[in-house]
Amino acid sequence: MKQHLQAIAASLSLVCAAAVAHAAALRSVTINAATMSSGLIKTSVLRLETKHPGFAAYGMVIDPTPVITLRHRIVSARAKLTLDDANLARARKLYRSGGNVSKASLQQIQAKTAIAQARVEELLAQAKARYGAALGAAIADNGPSFRTISTGGSLVSVVQAVATLVSPPAAFARAPDGSRVTLRPVGSAGRIPKGLLGQTFFYTGPALPIGAPLAITLRAPGVVTGYDIPAAALVWHDNGPFIFVRIGASRFAMYRVTRSHPLYHSGTISGFFVPGTDLPAHPAIVTAGAGLLNSALAGGDASAANDD
Repeated sequence: MKQHLQAIAASLSLVCAAAVAHAAALRSVTINAATMSSGLIKTSVLRLETKHPGFAAYGMVIDPTPVITLRHRIVSARAKLTLDDANLARARKLYRSGGNVSKASLQQIQAKTAIAQARVEELLAQAKARYGAALGAAIADNGPSFRTISTGGSLVSVVQAVATLVSPPAAFARAPDGSRVTLRPVGSAGRIPKGLLGQTFFYTGPALPIGAPLAITLRAPGVVTGYDIPAAALVWHDNGPFIFVRIGASRFAMYRVTRSHPLYHSGTISGFFVPGTDLPAHPAIVTAGAGLLNSALAGGDASAANDD
């Protein structure tokens, strides 16, 4: 599982670059007629799309029994504290009115009540330490997320290793039967599952098999407009990712990709969603032959002229 998360982080870091988005071509190259007629270079005019960016995370369905047991302990401890508070109130009233309660007896009842109070506080602190502030409060107060869990819903632990998030984003899971499941965010978890690295959130969902691993998609806030770029269109040049765009009959310009989101098909990266600000309007993207153009810029292809 640890290797799975590290692979996700690595795939993202390889295609992301921290830079200011722009649509200015850095370099261009002109290809001769023989190479153009060979069919080695192909282009496609892509349509600008609007998407909700998302990223992959790892999820697992958690056994809710410890959560429900902790809730029962809190309820029991609070009931005992309520009873002890009532006994203490009666004892104080009798002691002040000269009733049949000695000072020593009153002090014993006070100590018993203080112990009951400490027990409640200990269990509440335990709930927050184990399950985070949000789920801990739901356990303590029978909140909506706890009621979902206690009535047959699932508790899902989600670990993401992309970036530190303030709150859990909208999430979708691929269930064991292949169906798409919407998860409801609860909050940050108190602990990171053993053997995993990253930030952990709790979610609730419909009934799912306990212990089942889940492929999670987390949706980033906001929307992004851009283009679905095939993986073969990206080339690595001067320590950065670039895309070639056809700007003339036989001329191609190189554009730097400042950031991108991987697109998956059958579990493998099939392309990248690139912001529209990185490219000119209605770009004719080089979908085949990008490596040839990259070699031309590096001076490795005699059939191409470099127009720096």
